Amino acid sequence: MSNIRNYMPVLALALLILASCKKEETNGTKAVFSYVADGFIVNFTNFSSNASSYHWDFGDGDTSIARSPQHIYRAKGDFLVTLTATMGTTESAFTDTVVVLGPNIKIDGDFTDWENVPYAAVNEGGAGGNILGIKTFASSDFLNFYLEGTPEFNLAVMDFYIDADNNPQTGYITWMYPVASGADFLIEGSFDRANPLASAGSIFRHNAPDNGWSWQDIATFGEALLFSQMKTLGGKNVLEFSLKKSILGNTRNYVNFALVEMDAGWAPVGSIPVSQQDTSKFLPLQL
Repeated sequence: MSNIRNYMPVLALALLILASCKKEETNGTKAVFSYVADGFIVNFTNFSSNASSYHWDFGDGDTSIARSPQHIYRAKGDFLVTLTATMGTTESAFTDTVVVLGPNIKIDGDFTDWENVPYAAVNEGGAGGNILGIKTFASSDFLNFYLEGTPEFNLAVMDFYIDADNNPQTGYITWMYPVASGADFLIEGSFDRANPLASAGSIFRHNAPDNGWSWQDIATFGEALLFSQMKTLGGKNVLEFSLKKSILGNTRNYVNFALVEMDAGWAPVGSIPVSQQDTSKFLPLQL
């Protein structure tokens, strides 16, 4: 019996330590989340335990203190998201990479898939003539464009310049964009409002030894472009179109572009970004 009494304090201490460990494991604050991405919209589900407040860092400069927030990203990419869960003075942080692929754009005249895509440019105060704004999105195979214009906007003739090598010193340097142009490709033709599939034109590759006006015809509209119907929404004429990315050959992380609308007499009536200004340059499009 004396031996048992001698071991009792040791046994009690061991049980106390074990109970203490179990309590800390059961009641400890732990942050964890999952997510579901739909286009640019990401819904987060918070599975944190034993926390009374939360702080989200979405990896794009925005934050939230909601338990399970919805966040709208403005670009595709991989974002490092951190959730910090807090109980009193105890904090736990969990970080995961959120992959945002962006919307599934379909050129079908239903423009709702552009809803959360930010404008690449907006022309203020009539500076862009018939063209009011543009949204862009590059998928794996296509460059997609959404255009808004005035009631007079109809793309009777379009000159669409693309700098594919990101070098404004190569290709055609147009006087309309004196800061930076360098078009390696020109898409020129007419949009057919009655039958978009009948829109006619060509895609040209710049082939001058210098920056002059010389182009090689490499594809037709029917081979490389797809236009939707033009519709009137909220007093604006709206359409979307796509360009096969493969037409441009090897591209890098982005391309630069500008679109000029002309009337049937080839007189400029709209442009985006705004042309013929001291600050005019092509717009970037992330690939």
